[in-house]
Amino acid sequence: MAIRETDQLNHLTGKLLEYNKKALQYFEKHQETKEAADFGKVVKPFADTVHKTADEWIELAVPFVKEKQPKYLHVKQIEDVHENIGIEAVTCFQPDTKRKRFIERNKSILYTLETLSRNI
Repeated sequence: MAIRETDQLNHLTGKLLEYNKKALQYFEKHQETKEAADFGKVVKPFADTVHKTADEWIELAVPFVKEKQPKYLHVKQIEDVHENIGIEAVTCFQPDTKRKRFIERNKSILYTLETLSRNI
C-alpha cells in the first residue's frame, strides 16, 4: 500500500472516529429530549457525510488489513464497522433507539477504528 493511501486511510479513520463520537453525542441529546431530529436538515446531511466517508474508508481499509494482517483485526471487523456506522448515523437521532444496543454498537465501532488507527 502506497504512503499516500496509508495517509488517506489514517485521515478517514480519524474522521470516522469523530463521527462515531458525534453520533454518541446526538444519541445522548435525543434520548434526553425525547425529540426526533429534523430529517432533511439534520439526519440526512449527517448520514450522507458518514456514508460517503465510510465508503471511501472501506476501499482502503480492507486492502490494508489483508496486506498488513494486524493483530486482533480482521476484514470482517472492517466490514462490520462500515455497516454499523451507517446504521448508527441514522439511529442516533431517534429517541426510541434502544440504549444498550446503541452503546454496544458505538463501542464496537470505536474499538475497531482505534485498533486500525494504532496499526496504520
